Amino acid sequence: MLTQDDIIYFVVTDRFCSGDPHNNQAVDPENSRAFHGGDFAGLRAKVPYFQELGVTAVWLTPVYLNISDFFNSDGYHGYWAIDFERIDPHLYTPLPGWAEGSKAYLKDLVDDLHAAGLKVILDMVVNHTGYHTPEYQMYPHKRLHYPQHFTPPESSGAETTDWLAGLPDLDHAQPEVADYFIQNILDWIEQTGIDAIRMDTVKHVDDRFWYLFKAQVKTSHPQVTLLGEVLHYDPDFVGRYQQQHDFDSLFDFPLCGQLKGCLIWDQPLTRLARPRLHRDEPKGVLDRDRPYANANRLVTLLDNHDLERRIYSEILDRVGYENRSQAVKLLKFCLSFLFTTRGIPQIYYGTELGMEGWGDPDTRRDLPWEWIGADQRPIASEPFSGQIYAHLQQLIALRRNHPALRYGTLYTLYVDQFLYAYLREYRGNLVLVVLNNGQQAMPQPVALQIAANSNMPPRVKQLLADGQKLTSYFAGTEDLLLADGQAEVKLPGKTAGIYGFAQP
Repeated sequence: MLTQDDIIYFVVTDRFCSGDPHNNQAVDPENSRAFHGGDFAGLRAKVPYFQELGVTAVWLTPVYLNISDFFNSDGYHGYWAIDFERIDPHLYTPLPGWAEGSKAYLKDLVDDLHAAGLKVILDMVVNHTGYHTPEYQMYPHKRLHYPQHFTPPESSGAETTDWLAGLPDLDHAQPEVADYFIQNILDWIEQTGIDAIRMDTVKHVDDRFWYLFKAQVKTSHPQVTLLGEVLHYDPDFVGRYQQQHDFDSLFDFPLCGQLKGCLIWDQPLTRLARPRLHRDEPKGVLDRDRPYANANRLVTLLDNHDLERRIYSEILDRVGYENRSQAVKLLKFCLSFLFTTRGIPQIYYGTELGMEGWGDPDTRRDLPWEWIGADQRPIASEPFSGQIYAHLQQLIALRRNHPALRYGTLYTLYVDQFLYAYLREYRGNLVLVVLNNGQQAMPQPVALQIAANSNMPPRVKQLLADGQKLTSYFAGTEDLLLADGQAEVKLPGKTAGIYGFAQP
């Protein structure tokens, strides 16, 4: 089960690490649309890397057997399934006496990751199959391939009947189709021991399927977290999948969009939150959490494999590719917000190194292991990667040491176009965060009202009584002293100040 204690690390398995050259059939690392050789053995080999960074859960792309060639592109990513019951041979090392494509290969990996203290999120697809190539048509073991199992292409238009990217869209209004996938998902859960499911393309699947899912899968295996991908930027649209369909968690794309718009493209920080001092005040995205059953369980992110570009490339587009130091500073700024706001943070593989990528498949480059030393950290010749990695590692440790950052209520203290101050508090543990989104240093301090703030209960205000000192957790920002019911803060441009009492 995923909890608010977790930090998710997302890998495109084929592009992460090749651990066994013997399963590298038809692999071409020079072709960005071909298989590159990443496999389960590579994931095992990099357990020390996960542990050194400090992540707690690994999200794997789908492991199904995929079609191998469609318009010069392979199903290396796992989303073009030809067989929903077998594992693609590119991913495992065959063992004597084990059935071809057996789920036991995944269970073996899950057991090893569990032994290392890592949870496993398995990506699953129910919306579509792989393209119906001759390879697909001739495959002897597929269970869903008859024309009547799919929505007609001419019905394309509504999200639940759309042939997404031309992929054959399965008709879950048919009992045979819906039941097949319910039983299939139960098989994967029971035979592999996964901790969570990341469900692909949720909004494209007929709602009737999710009713069956929560009636059978969620009731029989409540310990397995259901994490849904609803790629939409309106909280009202996204939230209904928690409210109506019992998804434990959803990706917070609404916050992702506003985060990048504000922190990278300099839109007003009031798009993130408002002081909430009166009812008619316009709302920021963090003030629109009511559609969610539990916004603290949303998975927050900067980027992933489906978005237009990697976060570091978007930053470089903004500041210029010649301004690497500025880009690193801005990425650290974005990460600071991600790890101190509410939700469960997700890191896309390579973000900790400043990997670049624009569009599919460039956003799915191989992770450059030549940048990583024997200590599982970036080597000295990659100073920018080292700065990003070290900052992320500090944020992970800070989150681990402060329950306020995992469970705490978020109180907005102050917000204007350039400055956003918020407090996270849980059972007396607190962290104060201030974002200066301006390009320049603040010309003068801003007083953050504590005693006069009507959003916070008296208990929390008492924790911030006059005379208390809040220690800065990062170099370059000064400690804060509470006096006269307020704290004065002054920060450099594009900087997050993160403050608290002594580490527990």
